[in-house]
Amino acid sequence: MAKRPLGLGKQNREKKRKVESGEKKIDGPTKESTPVRSQMSVELDDDADLDDELAQLKGLWSKYFNSDRDDEYVLNGIVHECDRLLRLAEENEEIKKTLNDIFHGIYALALSELTIFKAGDEEATEEKRRREVSLFFESAIERIELGLSHFPESQFLKLVLAKIIFQRIPLEYISNLNLKTKDKTLNLAEQFEHGKKHFSIYETDTELTFEVLQMVNDLLDIVENFGREQSIQEGIDSDNEEEEELIDVELEPEHPIYPLQQSLEDNYEWLRNHFDKLLDSMSTDMQVYPSVANTIGELYLKKAEEPSKIFLSLQYDNDDSKKASDEAAKNAQNAALKHTRKALEYLEKAKLEDDPDTWVQVAEAYIDLGNLLDNESTEQENAYKTAEKILDKANKASHGKFQDVLDNFLQK
Repeated sequence: MAKRPLGLGKQNREKKRKVESGEKKIDGPTKESTPVRSQMSVELDDDADLDDELAQLKGLWSKYFNSDRDDEYVLNGIVHECDRLLRLAEENEEIKKTLNDIFHGIYALALSELTIFKAGDEEATEEKRRREVSLFFESAIERIELGLSHFPESQFLKLVLAKIIFQRIPLEYISNLNLKTKDKTLNLAEQFEHGKKHFSIYETDTELTFEVLQMVNDLLDIVENFGREQSIQEGIDSDNEEEEELIDVELEPEHPIYPLQQSLEDNYEWLRNHFDKLLDSMSTDMQVYPSVANTIGELYLKKAEEPSKIFLSLQYDNDDSKKASDEAAKNAQNAALKHTRKALEYLEKAKLEDDPDTWVQVAEAYIDLGNLLDNESTEQENAYKTAEKILDKANKASHGKFQDVLDNFLQK
């Protein structure tokens, strides 16, 4: 990989000039709000042109995207490099022509990612944190909209816009809500639909596509469980896990989260379908393939939870069951079995030869499957035997890491 320092200097002189001239600040993040060191190095592809400004920018974004993302230094570098290119483009038509959709997208990605650090700034007041988070999101969206005005068919820009929306909903809006909030003007459901509208599978960057879908997954989980932790803290013994599971928080229709909760099932279906499409677009040797398959498997296990509870309750509760429950139990059993078998298909695809944890996930799904099959049937026995075999293999490969899991299963 070739390395070269980026031209990210002159920010101190720019800052001084603005102070001395009393120049009016433009709306959006300023150099003061995105500090950066004077130079940084970035890895480029071996065949990359060392004088290609866009290649440098791509290298910077890749450096951040594939890092632990615990330092805003690289993001600040991206923002300042984009600002520098914009200034140069005002005087150089050739450089202006290079500011394509990738430029606009990376610029917006950096601005939106900086909101994470602004939201976590412990030295700032709460008011300042909220203001800066909002400011950076607004600037990111403005950059995307400007890019789309020049490149309206850019799939990359549309994906970035979806990412920003799905990131903004929890970080800027939901984080400031409580159980009693009533605000019909904050239409989160409409924003969510706006994000879905612009999302599509971007085969040029499957990892970014996967990350956006994971954001949706996390967001739906936040929506589904909104307020439960607060309810526990307000009087329910948080040490009692069984009580925690029984908590059912009902929001008023005027609550901004309420419409999203009403559409959870449809949105999970949308999510599963798009994860499926992403996996279909990938080859099995791609690095992110197992992660995508694993996530789909987990989503199908989640879909199986409710019918599983209904079936197990109707089938095995000690209370006298009504005849009318027989059909309900059978319907629930069939639905739960369908989703669990689907989950197993994907978890098998997600198995890694050198990762026993992925084997155990498959084994636990087989246990779930066995619990749903007719009691003492051949199918149930086979499911349990398969689970035991996998757990035993994983335990030996990990030098006893899963002994407790294996023991608990055998005791049942």
